[in-house]
This record gives sequence, C-alpha cells and structure tokens, in this order.
Amino acid sequence: MAIELKQPRKSRPAWHKLTVSGVRALTADAVEVTLAVPEHLRPAFDFKPGQHLTFQRVEADGSEVRRSYSLASTPRELAAAGTLRLGIRSIPEGTFSGYANRRLLPGDVLEVLPPLGHFCTDIRPDRHYGSVVAGSGITPIIAIATAALEAGAVVTLLYSNRTEDSTMFAAELRELERVHGDRLRLHHVRTRADGPTPLLTGRLTPERLRQVLGTAVDAGEVDEWFLCGPYEMVLGVKEVLEAAGTGEIHTELYTV
Repeated sequence: MAIELKQPRKSRPAWHKLTVSGVRALTADAVEVTLAVPEHLRPAFDFKPGQHLTFQRVEADGSEVRRSYSLASTPRELAAAGTLRLGIRSIPEGTFSGYANRRLLPGDVLEVLPPLGHFCTDIRPDRHYGSVVAGSGITPIIAIATAALEAGAVVTLLYSNRTEDSTMFAAELRELERVHGDRLRLHHVRTRADGPTPLLTGRLTPERLRQVLGTAVDAGEVDEWFLCGPYEMVLGVKEVLEAAGTGEIHTELYTV
C-alpha cells in the first residue's frame, strides 16, 4: 500500500484591525504611532525586538497599498500596557508614510498583520550588542537596545543623522543613557553639522568606521552586530566588521 506524505499547510497570517491610540511628532518629518492591542489579540501580536508590522490601506482610487514598519517598543510594553509603537518617517511620494505623518489621528483604525521578520535574536544578559544605524533605521534598533539593556546586557550604538533636530527617538536614547549608565555606549554621528568630535562628523564611510573601531569602539568586545540603514552604508559597514573579525552580523536595509 502506498502512503502519500504531505507537509502540513501553514496557515496564513490574518489581518486584524487595531486602533491608533497616539500620534506623536519625533522630528519635522517623522512620527511615532502607538497602536492599542486588545487583550485577546496580544498573543497574536507577541514579537521579538527587531521585527516589523505590515499595514494595508485602500486608496481613494481603489488601489491597495501595503507597507512594513519596524516596532520601536518592546514585548514587555505589549504585555504591560497593550501597546505597540512604531517610528514612521515621511519619504518623497511615500503613500503610506505621508498619510501617517499628515493625516493619521488617534481613534483611526488600521489593518495590520502580526509581527514578522528575522532581524532579531534571543537576547541574553551576558552579551554585548553593537549597532551601526542611519536615520529611521533606529526604529528596530531602539527596540533591540532597550530590551538588551533591560536584560542587563551591554549595548554599543553608532547612530548617524544629518543634524540633532533630524534625530528620531533622541529623547528616548537620552533616557536609556540616564537609566542604564555606561552599559549604553552611544556615539552620535552628524553628516550635516558638527558631531561630538571631528571623527564623528561627516558620512560614516568604511574609512571613517575603521578609524572609529580603532578608537571610540572596540569591535572585539561585541558579540552580535545589527546594521540598519541604506544599502551602501550597510554593505560597507558589514565588510569592515567582517575584516575586523568581529561577532555575528545581522543586516536590515532601510529607507532613511
């Protein structure tokens, strides 16, 4: 008798309607969006720091728009307050990002898929996590950094922005520094203004990163790296870190 073995079919993620509970300006062109998650949906929306949500919206002409944005909050916040937070920067001709920045209001309802993505890790208190990030790429990184610091780990963060005013989640990073002290080693890089030092002023090119790794940051101490930003930056940083023989490297490409 022949027996046909079939792989079990994976159920497709279901869309859920979540209510916007807050919209807060982060910079002139970026907002933080907070979603309220009913208690019965919290297991479905449980996530690892670094994962993202996908939104679906039907335009006036009937076309369907889907966009994904990383979570800036932590699983602990979801469990305690029933909220998810995201950072959304408006980009030129960005259909959903423009809507979120200019028209989205508390009380609006969005169609959302449960969290997805592999830009994450099992956070451990005995690890040192490093990150090189540009612009809105900070969104998944602040979730990873917060969870790691709360677990007792060490975090090194190189964060590149045009100016101080264009820096998303600047206040949250200052608070993490205040609470966790020298377990957060934060280095701001400015591309269109003076940075804290000449070394941290200008584009974060591979050449500049090699200098930074030889002075401000010890790559040999880092167990895992998270790189998030535009393709050219992420690729260049990855090559430098690989040549330095550092720890495991995770990458995510972002429109900043």
